[in-house]
Amino acid sequence: MWRKRLTALLLSAFLLCSPCTGFCSENQMYQISASELEVLSSHLNALEQNNEMLKSILSESDEGLTKALDALMMSQKELAELRKELLTCKNEAESARESLRIANAELAKASESFKESERERDRIEGRLKTQRNLWEVLAGVLAVVAAAK
Repeated sequence: MWRKRLTALLLSAFLLCSPCTGFCSENQMYQISASELEVLSSHLNALEQNNEMLKSILSESDEGLTKALDALMMSQKELAELRKELLTCKNEAESARESLRIANAELAKASESFKESERERDRIEGRLKTQRNLWEVLAGVLAVVAAAK
């Protein structure tokens, strides 16, 4: 605790004894040596080089970003077109499915109709065969009757 008081006392004594640093007179000048000036100059040159390098990197980044944005926009347009084409293909596929369903239904009807026609043809052929047989029998009977006369 006494060390803190001693430090505070010494610090306040130093501040009271030192010249005023808050206000500078117009005649006050700062002096730096040539070696300090050279160091400052080399630091300034290094900073300028770094600044130019960073500007160049920023410019390249801007160009890259612009190209990436252009590519993104093109990709988005292509994606929109592909989505539109996909929707068209889906609609066409659905239409084709419906046409196929209708064609299959019509084919089933045609097949049933053909089977019915085949059954009717078989029935008619059976009748014609029976009729022919009857005519043959009648012709034989008439031939026997004519031969007997």
